[in-house]
Amino acid sequence: MFLTMFLISTVFVPVASAETLSEGADDIEVAELGLITSEELNSIIKQIPPTDPHILEKMSENESALRTYGKVPEITTGTEVYKWFNTLDCIRVNLNENKEMKPYFYPAGPLVAYGTHADGYFWIIVDERYDIKNEDFDAIVDLINKQAIKLNIKDVPIIFSTGTPINITSASINQVSTSSVDPYLVYRRPITGGIALTIVNGGSGADGTIGFAAKRNSDNANGYVTTGHTSWFQTGLPSYQPIYGSGNQAGTVSKIGVNTDAAFIPYSNVTARIHTGGGNFVNVAGYYSGGISGMTLTKSGRASGSVTGQYIGVLTGQTIGGHYMDKIELMTTTCTSGDSGGPVYAYYNGNYKIVGIICGWTTVNQSIPATVYIPCGEVTSKLGVTPLTA
Repeated sequence: MFLTMFLISTVFVPVASAETLSEGADDIEVAELGLITSEELNSIIKQIPPTDPHILEKMSENESALRTYGKVPEITTGTEVYKWFNTLDCIRVNLNENKEMKPYFYPAGPLVAYGTHADGYFWIIVDERYDIKNEDFDAIVDLINKQAIKLNIKDVPIIFSTGTPINITSASINQVSTSSVDPYLVYRRPITGGIALTIVNGGSGADGTIGFAAKRNSDNANGYVTTGHTSWFQTGLPSYQPIYGSGNQAGTVSKIGVNTDAAFIPYSNVTARIHTGGGNFVNVAGYYSGGISGMTLTKSGRASGSVTGQYIGVLTGQTIGGHYMDKIELMTTTCTSGDSGGPVYAYYNGNYKIVGIICGWTTVNQSIPATVYIPCGEVTSKLGVTPLTA
């Protein structure tokens, strides 16, 4: 397939995110106080690797790739790659706000999700069960190009690929270990992130992991967050830590986020720490709104423990338990039943900072396992909470 040259304007258009760059390449502004310092964000961004202008040609050889359009620009500095990624991601944000992609979602259309890949291209995932036609490709590309023109992007790089559904990672009570010597399964007060919980719905229970301690913005009430699907996307259900049992109740689900997979459970006895595996606990020094291209991430879940991977990208439209997701992110490495709700975090300069909470797993490019997580900015905005920090 012939690939045209890619041209962009040098003007940066900020994305709807807590961290944004100003027009000066070395001047970074932080919109949300307490989230991250300018110096720290700057140091992370400067480590972002250059783009690969041949990535679409390479991806077209993958069996899961259906079509490619445009070309990824050659960008050599981390700061400019970060600007490019955020500008490109404005297409995803605007399409979601305008609901323009809605008619094309499966089963009415081919679409599973769309978003921005860390390699610098716009990413369209289609359901392999749908017989996608030329007019489907044309209509979706036309919507993307209309948004790209508003951002002064020409020949936007796009990949259409097949994808698999997200597998949620909460577990029924008999699916995971209940060994009292497992550090994830020890009764702990105050409650921290990265330890086991069970939410009970009538005669059923779902096992998951606590994400992080937080306070409710409306009244400063303390509590903790986990995934919404672990509570069947319902409020009013009791939560237990570490497992269902007498004396273990630790609050009741009070809020489920809209178009996301997150739940808040008020509980006074919590602390700003997370379990990083092996019985090791660390202070939460802060939080990011989400992942950044090139960022190394670690997830901690009661079933698969602590595993490190790399940021892959951001998607909109994927459903979890039948619920539409405004924004999910992916990292390399897999997870398993019982990990749902656990913290995803980054470690820089001696500090541990929350990036999101685990919600499921999938595969990308046909065979690469990936953990799906809800970015912290989605959790906090949809639940009206702020992570506790030490």
